Amino acid sequence: MNELQSTSRPNGLWLAHSDEPLVLQWLIDACRPIWQQQQQIIKRIELSSSKDWLDAIGQLNALSLFDEHHAIIVSGKHKPDDKALAHLAQFAQSANDGQNSSHLLWLLPKQDKKSQHTKAFTLFANAGLIIDANVYTESDRQALLAWQADKLGLTLDIDAWQLLLSHTQNDLLTAHQNLWRLSLSGDLLITPQKLADSMTDGGLFTVFDLSDALLQQHLPQALKILQHLRDTDVALSMVLWVIAKDIKILAQLQQGANPTTLGIWRDKIASYQRLARQYPPATLNLWLAYVYRIDKSIKGLGIDDGWRTLHDLLWLICTGQTPIAVAN
Repeated sequence: MNELQSTSRPNGLWLAHSDEPLVLQWLIDACRPIWQQQQQIIKRIELSSSKDWLDAIGQLNALSLFDEHHAIIVSGKHKPDDKALAHLAQFAQSANDGQNSSHLLWLLPKQDKKSQHTKAFTLFANAGLIIDANVYTESDRQALLAWQADKLGLTLDIDAWQLLLSHTQNDLLTAHQNLWRLSLSGDLLITPQKLADSMTDGGLFTVFDLSDALLQQHLPQALKILQHLRDTDVALSMVLWVIAKDIKILAQLQQGANPTTLGIWRDKIASYQRLARQYPPATLNLWLAYVYRIDKSIKGLGIDDGWRTLHDLLWLICTGQTPIAVAN
């Protein structure tokens, strides 16, 4: 959307389709200052039937005595009929010839290949602009969120980004809401600890307290914290992210990594190193298998109870044995 900054005046026919309504709203937000700068009158039209296209077309062609130009935002799946398509084609031609500076932006949900061969889609593709605003990959989603974080003045370190994406489970709106809430705190450099604090209720314990209890292999404290996190509706995905990160750090230490390069706080290095020496790599692989099972349950792909399996994992880390009472 940064390309819009180099657009002198959006005009003619644009069609944007996306599986993320929030992205379409961000497109409008990016266009709005340009519309206003060019004194284009902004109007939204929600299509309740194909006949509503005539209202939109009338606005595009209604140049008054004051030579007003319009930015018409059209929402809805109703496609223009042949008569409306003919008028839209005439408008597109006049806009492309520089005779009309109005702009029509049609917002649609994601269009499949069949829908992209309709008369309406073809007209916008040939005479205007198609914007594929779908989010196809996790890197697309992170790029959009990074753009929004930059607008909010936030800087997240790598681990904070990983925690945010893991916790929000590909939900762009929830991730953006967390960024917005962080921007209100006044602290613009975001670490995993700050992010976790903003996503919990501020109660007695956080997910990082659970990490500390596991590093000390203090089982009663770990189970107490786990129960508190569950009772206060802390997302299981966020709890799992912190524990999985600890296990991966232990594996890296066993492989000879320098602890100062792993982002470990200085006062916790000894605890990580002790635990890495205590268990062989095969045990850490078993722990990671538990992490995988819990992650599957979070995503609805497994049959395990995620919290119960996490309870087992904590017991394993602290004692080296699976509790018989809760074993699967």
